[in-house]
Amino acid sequence: MTEALHRRGVPDPTASLAAELGIRAFDRSFEQWTDATEPQPLTEFGRAAFVELRAATAALS
Repeated sequence: MTEALHRRGVPDPTASLAAELGIRAFDRSFEQWTDATEPQPLTEFGRAAFVELRAATAALS
């Protein structure tokens, strides 16, 4: 992910941090998706993970 961001012109440390956060968000959403009792698309859990991430980032500002 970091390399893909670099190719798009995103410098470090932004590219590295964004890649790491993206991986963490995917891990969280995948875990929630596999534990879900009701079938839902993985993308729904992914969106929720990024909403949580944005809220956490805003709280740190």
